[in-house]
This record gives sequence, structure tokens and C-alpha cells, in this order.
Amino acid sequence: MNRILLACLLLTSVFVHSTGFAAAQTTLTLYPVADNYPDSKYPRSAYGTRPILYVGNSYDHAQKIWGSERIYIRFDVSTIPKDHIVLQATLRLWQYYAPALEQRYEVHRVLGDWDERTENWLNQPAWAETKTAETTAPPRTEVPVEWDITTDVKAWCSGEARNYGIMIKAVNEEHVRDASSGFWSREYPVEDWKPRLTIILGGNPTSTYAVEVRATGLPINVTSPVLVDGKPYGAVSADSAQWIVFDKKTIHAVSVGELVATSKTIRYRCTVNKIQVSTDASYVFTYTTEYLIVFSTHPSEMFQTPVTGWYQQGTTLVVNRTGPDFLNTAPGTRLAFSGWSENQIPACRCLRTIIVNRPMVIDGWYSTESYLNVTSPIGETQGSGWYGNGSIARFAVETPRIVALGLLGQLGLKRSFVRWVGSDNLLEPTREAVGSIVMTGPANVKAVWQDDWASMFANPITLLIIATALVAAIIISRRLRDRSLPAPGGDERRSLGGSNTARQLARS
Repeated sequence: MNRILLACLLLTSVFVHSTGFAAAQTTLTLYPVADNYPDSKYPRSAYGTRPILYVGNSYDHAQKIWGSERIYIRFDVSTIPKDHIVLQATLRLWQYYAPALEQRYEVHRVLGDWDERTENWLNQPAWAETKTAETTAPPRTEVPVEWDITTDVKAWCSGEARNYGIMIKAVNEEHVRDASSGFWSREYPVEDWKPRLTIILGGNPTSTYAVEVRATGLPINVTSPVLVDGKPYGAVSADSAQWIVFDKKTIHAVSVGELVATSKTIRYRCTVNKIQVSTDASYVFTYTTEYLIVFSTHPSEMFQTPVTGWYQQGTTLVVNRTGPDFLNTAPGTRLAFSGWSENQIPACRCLRTIIVNRPMVIDGWYSTESYLNVTSPIGETQGSGWYGNGSIARFAVETPRIVALGLLGQLGLKRSFVRWVGSDNLLEPTREAVGSIVMTGPANVKAVWQDDWASMFANPITLLIIATALVAAIIISRRLRDRSLPAPGGDERRSLGGSNTARQLARS
């Protein structure tokens, strides 16, 4: 029996808890009882009976004068039930004439009485220095523009302030062309386009309490879901609040989404996203921005970096390169530190810290380099050195045609570059003094030369020497030939001389 009674009490407590959520909210729409717009260009004119309301900055081309307009508008809030809570009050104007660019307009609570039929720029009443709300009017027509004036409506309903209405003005009143908006006034015949004040009311304050839920840190127009006791209850954003009414003497859990993502690389986190409520209160849930930071290093053992993940905006991250600038891995091959990059944009080679202020991909990498050896048996070469694999290396002989050494060179013999040899990766043409090669590993290229005999024989000095040598050779040849021939009558004289000699000897 006791168990049955206990179970009934538990069911009753659950029922009371669930029904303590007073979702009875009503919406009330009010239309203005007076509206007007003073214009500084025409300071003595009143426009309270026109179907249009202007606000902003403009220029009268006909009269060549600058000026600003302000809107005054008042609603009768005496019809709001006294036994209800004003949760939210939204002023809406329908824009039919748009500025050239979007404009910021602010609302101020009026502090003195005014008459739409006689109010002009010179006699307009005072207004509160602190603005009630601010919003942006887009540069397009046929759109509503809204302001949250809840604080003013609450002040009027509670008697904290007298209801003289509100004033709307440009945030910056200055000499600017085409920077004003035109809205339909209460005199316009179409009700849907007239100014209106939409008020959301909660339950009787004697038996209910209201909780206002707001969010900060989210971008404009980004919302986070609101849950009451684990069940969905609308949404909240940076520019709109959520009001929730509960029965008094009840306790409820109110929460918002812990994470709100706007892209794959940006999200917003609310660390404390749940509260318990039991009385009138206003809570602001704070979101912080988080960015996805990706670290990519090659090879990984050459670096020390944080792990890839989500980091809060403003966080300082430390990165470190542990490897040397160059690391030989094989003969003619090495790893060379190429640098850091941030979102594919080269960063400082000495990068040490990163301030998280946007999504980032941090790359640190080494590239493979190979050595190119350029040689030549003659002259000097250019281009020997280290090159990244896959790159095109260029090389050359300094002088493609040089004078030969020694006597032949003095006689005009020259040697000319013929071609490059030594690798299958040489790019055509290989017969040019300046060559190139695709580097895929260590490589050797060599210059091939040949003797240019034509250059020597085209030298006048060489021709003179050759001619002189030929003449000398001819002369020497002739002399040798003349010596080998007998003199005329020489044999007869010798024989006769011999006979005479014999005779002389006989006589003696």
C-alpha cells in the first residue's frame, strides 16, 4: 500500500512539474495614434498628414540643400492588459523607398509631448540620449524594417516613463546623398503596410514568472535552439531574445545548444549552456568562437606541432621545426627545409607561434633535392648545384667558342661547343650552349667540343706562314736537285787532266 501511495505521489510531482510550464502567451498588435517626420531642409514644415515617413540624410537637387529627416511615432499602450507581462515589443515599418546603400537607424524614447499636425524641425521635443535600439535598413524596397523597443514599452506600461512615443534617426546625420528611407505612415490605406507594434504578452504576473533568454557571441542571424526541461522551445540569437513563462513555485531547466556550427571550419561553443530557473530573471548565454586548425608536416618526425582540432579564438599555438635546414639522405640527394605556409600562403620560415583568429591549414615541409654536376673539358660552366626534384635546372658553358691552347691556337685554331651528354632527362635542344634538364635524381652533364680547323685556315697570318713555308720548301727542293746534276764538260776535263798527269810522271 505504501509503495502504491509513493508511486502516486511521484506521478503527481512529475505531472505538476510538466504542467508548471505556462506556455500561454498572447500577441497583441497596435497601430499608431500619431506619426510625423520633421525635415531639417524645410525646418518650418510639418508632414503629419502625409502617407509617407522619411528618415535619414538626403539632398534637394532643385534647391541645392542638404538635410536630415527624423520619424516620430506614438502608440496607445493603455489597451495592454495590466495582468500580463510584456515579454517583447517589436516596431515594424514597411520600406517602400530604399537608400542607395544600407543605412543604420536608431530609436530613442521621446521625453516631451508633440502634435503630428504642427511638429516641425524647430519645435521637435527632447528625446533620451541613450538609444533604445538600432537596426539596418537594406537598399531594397518592399521589405519590413524592425526595432526591438521592449524596454520602452515596459517602462510605459509600468508607469516608469510617460508615453510620448519614440523617435527614429540616422546613426550619423551628415551631408550624404540618397541615404534615406521612405516608410508608409498610418495614413496609408493598406493596413498590412502601416506602422505596427507587435507585443508578446505572458501570463498573469501574480501566478506566473517570466524568464528572458539571450545569447551573445553568435553572428547576426545565427540562432541556437532553446530547450525547456529537455523539450524544444524556439531559438535565441544575438539580436533576438526568447521569453518563457512559468507557473510560480515551479523549477525548470533551460538550456541552449552547446555547439552551433556555421561551416565545416567555424563553430561557436557555449561552455555553460544550462541553468535552473524559479523566478523572474534574464539570462545571457555566452558563446565563444572556435576555428578548425589543421597541421600538416612532411616528414612528421622533423616537426613538433599541436594536434589538428578545434581551438578557441585568440589561443596561441606553438609550432617547432626540429630538423636541420638540410639532411643528406644519399649521395647527391638531400632533404631541404622549404618553409611554412598558412592556408597555402608562404609564412615566415622562422615561424614559432600562431594566433588563432580564423580557420587555418598550417603546412611545414621538406622537399627532396638532387645535385646536378655540370662539367666541360674546356672552359668554365654554370649551373652546378642542388635542385628540387621535378624542377627544371638550367646550365651553360660560359663561352661556346674559344681559342685553342699552344701554337695552333696562335695560328687561329678554335674549339667550338657541340652538344651536351650524360643524362636521359636532357631537354632539347641539346646542341645549344645553354641547356636544361628535368631533375629526378642526381645527374651529370658534360659538354662535348670539336676543333674548328676552318677558323685557323681563315687566319691571314696562318696563310702567310703556310705560303712562306711552301716557297721555302720549293727553294730547298730545287737546290737539292741542282746539286745532284753533273756540271757541263766536267768529265772530259777530269780525263784530260789525268792524262797530263800521267805524262808528267813518265817524263820524270
